[in-house]
Amino acid sequence: MGRFPAPRWAIAAVAVAVSVAGCHVPFVSKGGSASGASSSSVPASLNTCTVYAQHYDAEVIVTPGRSSECDTLITNLTGGGMVWASTPNAGSMGDLTEQCDLMSAGGTYEAVVMDESGASVGHATCNGFETAGWNANTQAGPLARFVAAHQQALLQQQATVSASAGQAQQVTSAQQALETDLTTLQRANSALTSSKSLTGAVNQMKSDYAQGQADYAREQHDSCPAAAGDATTVGQDSATVGSDLNTLTGDVENLQVGGIQSVQTAVSNVNSDLSSLQSLHAAPTVNPASAIATGNTALASAWNSIAAAQGQGKTIITEAQALAATAQSLASQHGC
Repeated sequence: MGRFPAPRWAIAAVAVAVSVAGCHVPFVSKGGSASGASSSSVPASLNTCTVYAQHYDAEVIVTPGRSSECDTLITNLTGGGMVWASTPNAGSMGDLTEQCDLMSAGGTYEAVVMDESGASVGHATCNGFETAGWNANTQAGPLARFVAAHQQALLQQQATVSASAGQAQQVTSAQQALETDLTTLQRANSALTSSKSLTGAVNQMKSDYAQGQADYAREQHDSCPAAAGDATTVGQDSATVGSDLNTLTGDVENLQVGGIQSVQTAVSNVNSDLSSLQSLHAAPTVNPASAIATGNTALASAWNSIAAAQGQGKTIITEAQALAATAQSLASQHGC
């Protein structure tokens, strides 16, 4: 290997508001000390070393490069407030862009300068190499092509990690939503199952109709004018049963938009959570099958209760109205 044509100049320090950590390119110097971790994607014939601008996101990669070449490069780059070293900064080369790709006179060495896009350290370093007799490549050299491919691989890896993290977060959110919606379903099931509002309204209709029957029985034993009063009372009893029917109708509507709708919505939400987890290829951490079955049973029972209550209510009001008409007819027959 010929003598490394190290450029001898000092690059002025670049003022920055806040120093940022530099970046580490994982290349290996074959036959010399390693600059970072080894990479199986480095061609066997492409020996490199890397130097790093301290406190700036800039670095220079050289091939062929042993530790001696990089030591010489560090010496010649350091000065004017700039410090270069073989110690990498913490970061990712995926955040850097190529500033120049240069060949030494005679084509023995290739150097690639990396920096933040538009950063002055990289530009000044490129100018320094050219001042020292290096020539900018019109087409990417082997090292520049490898650096570009390596950057693309890093970016793809970062994208994959990011996508995986995003999916993991989606799974976590879906699991949490399932647990919350399952708790809501269990509570809705309990509330719907214990609902007694329809039974109470029907029983009230039965009670008021029974009162009408008692008043009609008294009418049958009374004579005028008491019988006429009894008939009026039976009519009032029938009106009360009608009012009870309105209460039953309101209870049915409240049950439909209350307990029934709550269970229906909760079951739908749980099924939606399960669908989300399935699309994410994740198994649920809780099993909602029992709660869903309980909810469906409670819904079926509620609809059956509504049908039965409405049927009973229709029968009772029909009989109450008929009884009121009979009581009035009886009073008329007595000449009251």
